[in-house]
Amino acid sequence: MHQAKTKHVVGFVGSPRSEGNTDILVDEILAGAKEAGATVEKVMLGDLAVNPCKACYACRPGGKCIQDDDMTDLYEKMQASDVWVIGTPVYWWGPSAQLKAFVDRWFEKAGDKNDQAKTFKGRRIVLALPMGDTDPKTGRHIVGMFIDALAFVGADLFDSVLAPGAYDAGDVRAQTDIMEKARKVGKAAVEIR
Repeated sequence: MHQAKTKHVVGFVGSPRSEGNTDILVDEILAGAKEAGATVEKVMLGDLAVNPCKACYACRPGGKCIQDDDMTDLYEKMQASDVWVIGTPVYWWGPSAQLKAFVDRWFEKAGDKNDQAKTFKGRRIVLALPMGDTDPKTGRHIVGMFIDALAFVGADLFDSVLAPGAYDAGDVRAQTDIMEKARKVGKAAVEIR
């Protein structure tokens, strides 16, 4: 009898604040994935050195980034995982600086639009977006950015967990419907296709 491979899920927290709403929401998604049998790990991007892209194009075509920082280790984690949980607070209708620097550096591994051997092809992505604003549309630009970026790298935006009205640290815990959705999405993201 063939046994399914255990899925590995890595959560990337793009908030500079540990134990804040983004961290809590990512933890809940990872807990759901773990309940479904996946192995999980979490990365706090604010604790790492991820420099902004210099737009020097040293990585193109087929080259390597000239920067010596923690992005090399992050690429390894990304490639070794089946699902990424990407969390960021909404800052001025966009992602945090920590998350944006991380995403911009994907350029090194992205290939081009016609590249069929994309490094990140086939990964499932779950977004976790807490925001102080009570209007969930405030996260639309981040969701749109990821729809386009993930299509370019060949990954799949599996689901988004938006948490409007989560301003102060811990507010998201009181939003039981959102916490329940986060756990369910984590479970569903690791199910066999």
